[in-house]
Amino acid sequence: MMLSGGSELSYEWQQRLHRLNRRRWAIWWSVALALLTAYFHRTVTGVIADSLMRDFSIARASDLGVLASIYFYIYAAMQIPAGILADAWGPRRTIGLALAVAALGAAVFGAAPSLPWVYAGRVLATLGVSVIFVSLVKLQVEWFRLREFCTVSGLIVVVANSGSLLSATPLAFAVETVGWRASFYIIAAFTLFMAAVCWLVVRDRPAAIGLPPIADFEAREGLPSAPDTGRSMSACESLGIVLGNTRTWWPFLSGVMVYGVYMSFMGIWGVPYFMQVYGMSRVEAANYVIAMAVGNMIGGQAIGYLSDRVGRRSRPYTLIATCFFGVWLILTVWNGGKPPVWALYPLCLGIGIGTSGVTLGVACTKEVNPPQAAGIAAGVANSGPFVGAALMQPLFGWVLDLNWQGVIEHGVKVYPPEAYQYAFWLCAAVLAAGIGCTLMIKETYCTNIGVRDSSPANRVADDATGG
Repeated sequence: MMLSGGSELSYEWQQRLHRLNRRRWAIWWSVALALLTAYFHRTVTGVIADSLMRDFSIARASDLGVLASIYFYIYAAMQIPAGILADAWGPRRTIGLALAVAALGAAVFGAAPSLPWVYAGRVLATLGVSVIFVSLVKLQVEWFRLREFCTVSGLIVVVANSGSLLSATPLAFAVETVGWRASFYIIAAFTLFMAAVCWLVVRDRPAAIGLPPIADFEAREGLPSAPDTGRSMSACESLGIVLGNTRTWWPFLSGVMVYGVYMSFMGIWGVPYFMQVYGMSRVEAANYVIAMAVGNMIGGQAIGYLSDRVGRRSRPYTLIATCFFGVWLILTVWNGGKPPVWALYPLCLGIGIGTSGVTLGVACTKEVNPPQAAGIAAGVANSGPFVGAALMQPLFGWVLDLNWQGVIEHGVKVYPPEAYQYAFWLCAAVLAAGIGCTLMIKETYCTNIGVRDSSPANRVADDATGG
């Protein structure tokens, strides 16, 4: 069997490769489907916003923003611990326990008799789902080639954003049919089921089923593999190197700004915007949220494949973020922040596509840090978008409250188009800053330069020469 590197594999290695491919995709799909729950909890608040405000007497938009942003604060705070767990404890045990906790949180949220119980359920659910993505990245490092990393990461966006789709129109139908509480019982049952599946299917590395490491396959195929320093690192050493590496922080900051804007609109304020400004029903408004999720799915897969194909990370990220900024400006200025209805689907699709550059942030960070610290590097990078969402969602609501004109319908505040436009302008400024951060990201050309860059002297020398 001839491979891209031009080397021929023996029959024994062909069999091993076949076994590796079969098992790694079973593992990947199991965890990716479990990741649906994380995306569901991420965006569910926007669809049931009015129900929560009515049932629990939430008076201010900023208060609802805080409830929604709890997910992002906890998720962001858990990314480094998630990386430590993935590196030290292993993805299989981490994912199994995490999903059990998430299932409990969803059940508590659905049964909540009062607002404190709503908060408790959201905290538990978030603690559970917050470690799944980093564990999946760790599994990708162990089971997939370097040249496949962003392509597979883009596929994560496709699968996981299905959770966003489920928390849009399908959830809106479910809320109208059986109520929001029963909908949370369903997601709790699904989460518990996936915990069992992952425990049975997932293995931390190929050696667990008697296969050589992925680097051996890459070597036989004539492909570059992650450099090996020949020694392991403690969690403290890995954390110190990752946090002390200045190149870690530009992907982090770009994720804060780009994804923060996206989730402030897609995750909570988009549905109220479409309902209040355009007079849409909940289901109609949720369809536009689906368009954003679909755009993110398309863009995430495309940008990951393109990045691996052209051998670049930072420039594709800058290009797609700039497109996001252009689409957002159109939404902001057209007809005073109220574009015609026919333009909403293209705009929402463009917003989703424009956000997909954030997918490259994990690769950009992983490749400037040692491979032994892959979990921690992924955790730091992945925390940025959630810090952004945690900050932007209540900030968006605060701007709405500042421009509220006193209208209340069915116990829910109604905001005029002008209030949303002011919030859109704030988001545009944040996006512009995010594009500036993408320009500062170190270009790795899809190779791991982390071992060389883990030396402080080398980092200083490279920075001085623009390397």
